[in-house]
Amino acid sequence: MMRYDRDSRCLVTIFMLFCMLCAGGCGAESANKQPSDDAWLSGESGERSASSLQASIQSVMDEPMEDSQRAMLKRALNHGGKVSHADYLSAWNSYKQCMVHKGYTEPPLQTVNGVVVSLVHFNFSGVSEEQQMKFHHDFGACFDRNVMYVESSYRDDVANPELYRDLDVAMVDCLRRHELVPVEYTVAQYRKESDAFTNMTFDGEQLTQQQAYARRRKAYSFDFGNPQVRTCVVGINPNAIADEIEEWKPLG
Repeated sequence: MMRYDRDSRCLVTIFMLFCMLCAGGCGAESANKQPSDDAWLSGESGERSASSLQASIQSVMDEPMEDSQRAMLKRALNHGGKVSHADYLSAWNSYKQCMVHKGYTEPPLQTVNGVVVSLVHFNFSGVSEEQQMKFHHDFGACFDRNVMYVESSYRDDVANPELYRDLDVAMVDCLRRHELVPVEYTVAQYRKESDAFTNMTFDGEQLTQQQAYARRRKAYSFDFGNPQVRTCVVGINPNAIADEIEEWKPLG
């Protein structure tokens, strides 16, 4: 039996690693819920992290960050909570410059339909544990202060404007809003397909990484290669495209 083991790579989802925005508390407004009688929710509550994009941004305005990121968020507040694409890219570039200034190689920024993939494939070959610890500290500082809140706000606007806390609910909502799945498609069905995607094995087959990835993608009933599907994926569940992430050796 052969299973393609993606865990052998050092992959980090940025917005999970650094608890972006709503993982730890967006204020009292985080208790907002949609009615749970919608069949597509499969019994999930539809809890939201905030009442609106503006409320989500407002809840982090007092967090420590660079003045440039705060200014971008203020501009977004004046435009219905929507971060401009120009500000979004500028924030990511500030993060890159911060890392280079600290002595690391330039971080690769892969995009899908204009959305940066918030996933990093580190290569720490030949790097000591002490160097890795320092890197992660610097990485967190550059990311948090320069791009974290702008990135999360932009991604929510693009893929999860309803601000669903449950990412499976958010994914199905994105697919439904863009009419990429039948109206009867449910969160339960998506989870079943996601489990099949993650746990697929290939008995007696010797497949390359990309061959295994192409086969696993067929576990989904929707067209995984559709541009709008990919926007939903990169905005909500970038781990699903981990096999597309290029390697980064931060210390050369």
